[in-house]
Amino acid sequence: MNGFENKVYNFIKKERMLEQADAVVVGFSGGADSTALMTVLYELRRLLGVEPVAVHINHGIRQEAAEDEAFAGNYCKERGIRFISVQEDIPSLSKKWNMTEEEAGRKVRYEAFNKAVTDLAGEGKKAVIAVAHHEDDVAETLLMNLLRGSGLRGAGAIRPVRDNVIRPLLCVTRREIEEYLQEKGISYCTDSTNAENIHTRNKIRNEVMPYLIKNINDEGAEHLSRAATDFARADEYIRGQASELFSRIVTITGGKVVSFNVTEFGLQPGIIREYLILMCFEALVTARKDITRAHVEAVLELTDTTDGGGCLNLPYDILAERNYNEFRMFVQNTGKREKSETSVETRFDVLSLLKDKNSQKININLPGLGVAEIEILEYNGKTPYPTASYTKWFDYDRIQTAVFRTREPEDEIILDKGDAFYSKKLSKYMTDEKIPAAVRDSLPILAEGNSIIWVPGYRYGSKYKVSSNTKKILAINIINGGNNNG
Repeated sequence: MNGFENKVYNFIKKERMLEQADAVVVGFSGGADSTALMTVLYELRRLLGVEPVAVHINHGIRQEAAEDEAFAGNYCKERGIRFISVQEDIPSLSKKWNMTEEEAGRKVRYEAFNKAVTDLAGEGKKAVIAVAHHEDDVAETLLMNLLRGSGLRGAGAIRPVRDNVIRPLLCVTRREIEEYLQEKGISYCTDSTNAENIHTRNKIRNEVMPYLIKNINDEGAEHLSRAATDFARADEYIRGQASELFSRIVTITGGKVVSFNVTEFGLQPGIIREYLILMCFEALVTARKDITRAHVEAVLELTDTTDGGGCLNLPYDILAERNYNEFRMFVQNTGKREKSETSVETRFDVLSLLKDKNSQKININLPGLGVAEIEILEYNGKTPYPTASYTKWFDYDRIQTAVFRTREPEDEIILDKGDAFYSKKLSKYMTDEKIPAAVRDSLPILAEGNSIIWVPGYRYGSKYKVSSNTKKILAINIINGGNNNG
């Protein structure tokens, strides 16, 4: 046993990864990480008392996929390791499942891993799944999650053990993995797409992390990984405290409605309240992918309101309601409505529609507002522009895209105060303007990405204001609009 194998062995023992296992299903792509994982588990198989079983997924994406499969198969054949190969057309499945190729690939991989676990159970063997994440992966994931606005749970990044999945290489770096394979004289496959900076993770891996290690601290990956471990422990502790509160003050009715007393909820520390709201979501739906910090903050705003009442539409058809001292969340029985030829669109790319129709003027029916007359006009810098609530002019030359849609969690609006400009979250703006909670999620707004051009009837973003330098105008007039001031 060399130093690398001893380090991994001690980590497996410390985290009690294989105490109840007879076999370990290894995700074996043939890359450096999975080859190191396969090798170290093979070398330690007698000491650990487990049988390693390799599962290789041919995703059908890269031209070298067949070569990777052949390499993995030959590696296992030379060592007498059971080898399972699964071939799937990930590009086709991603379209069928309406997922990215990355998401579809992950789904296929874990389905194959779990099938192998089930098959081994049929042989009377209890198995776990081993994947090859290491310290650099933890550091990259931590940075990526923090930059995306993740909270403490996301900062915890990748755990050594979660359910039936173990990660024995979380105690080593990518450099140690490559040195280990070189010492053992073992080759591996290289995925050429890892060098392409078309995904966020690749940009962090190939640009951000090397810069940090070279210019800030050469042990940056290890330090970030340890920080992620500390975050994970803090998350587990706080979650435990919130769980006790949840069991004490939250009532679940029929598995469909969660409710609690607002006064008692308000007495708790802020971080505990955030976790309790997340637990309310978890009690209603199995997935949490579309639940963001913005949604939690919106719910907390509702519990903190002094108005005594209000409601909020949330992902997964969840409705949150505040009725004085009672708060409840439940899944609405909206059902799945198929889109028909007569259904009303709620998303309109204004500039694309103008281009498609080869016209300077179009009309759009905006649900709940009226008909929007949209036109591109030349501007001489002198004509006074309208100030009515539902008639607005915007500087066309400052706009790359203009889409009528409903609000999104990351939306912001640029406002001005004197000569100064400042940014405000749209959710906060809507709260400050006392836009009824019941209509906030259905109100059509005009946006450029997550930058708000106009909240019809209320305010337009100062970034798009017409000036004496404006050459072209995007003019919009909503017929039958409401009576709020713009």
